[in-house]
Order: sequence, then C-alpha cells, then structure tokens
Amino acid sequence: MGNWAENEGLSIFVVFVWLGLNAFLFGWYYHVYEGDKYFYTRKLLGPALALARAPAACLNFNCLLILLPVCRNLLSYLRGSSACCSTRIRRQLDRNLTFHKMVAWMIALHTAIHTIAHLFNVEWLVNAKSKMHSDNYSIALSAFEDNPSLGQTYLNFVSKPYEVSTLLS
Repeated sequence: MGNWAENEGLSIFVVFVWLGLNAFLFGWYYHVYEGDKYFYTRKLLGPALALARAPAACLNFNCLLILLPVCRNLLSYLRGSSACCSTRIRRQLDRNLTFHKMVAWMIALHTAIHTIAHLFNVEWLVNAKSKMHSDNYSIALSAFEDNPSLGQTYLNFVSKPYEVSTLLS
C-alpha cells in the first residue's frame, strides 16, 4: 500500500484538483445564475437557466484542458525541464492519454446536462406564451418590449401564443 500511494499519489492529487475545479465552477456559476440579477429570466426558465450555464462554464474549462495532454511540444518541453526532478513527475507525463480520456468523458457529461437543460428552457419559453400553461407574470414577461411589426422578441423567442387545440389537430 505504501508503494502504491507513493507511486500514484501525484496522479490522484491531479485528478482530485481537476474534479475539485469542475465542482467549484459548477457550484459557483449555478449560484451566480440563481441570484437576484437573473430573477426575470429565471422566472421564465425556472432552474434550467442555472442548469444550462453551470455546465457551460465547466465545458469551457474542460475544452481548454482537452488538448494540453496531447500537445507533443509541451510534453517534450516539460520532460526536458523535469530532468532534475524525480521520476514520479516524469511518470505522470507518460499518463497523458488517460487524463485526456477523462477530460473527454467530463466534456460528454457536461454536454448532456447542458443540452437537456436547454431543452427544458425551450419547453418553458413556449409554455410562457400559453395562457393555459403559464401565469400572468410569465405571459407579461414574455411580451416585454416585443415589436410584433418587426418580428422581434427580447426575452422570449416564441413569437406568438399558441392554443392547445391547434397543436392537437
């Protein structure tokens, strides 16, 4: 157990730092978009606003990291500069493809969460224009500063209300 912890300690530390940064970014941006600044948009979209923006921040971070483990020049430079360091640090550079795959799986996870949240956003924006599925407050927010003559909508991209009977026929 002692040799395993000594050999794998740096790898485990790097993975926990990476997971911690992902958790921090997700939590921070979820908290930001649940704040009072986005009250009206959150009234239209519900919790899906924060659930779309938080994984988007994690996607930005992981898409930044995805290419670093496979940059050949960077790896060669780090191997050369770590010649005076221990073999544990150089050994981590040989596990670059494993980290690359882990980042790819994290990108896939956050892409799925982000896409599903946007599907809920569309559903709630369409429902906000409907008199049957929404309250008066959401209907008023959906019509805020709309310019029907130009076909422009500002908060809600759905241009006109729909009736359930027209969808079923």
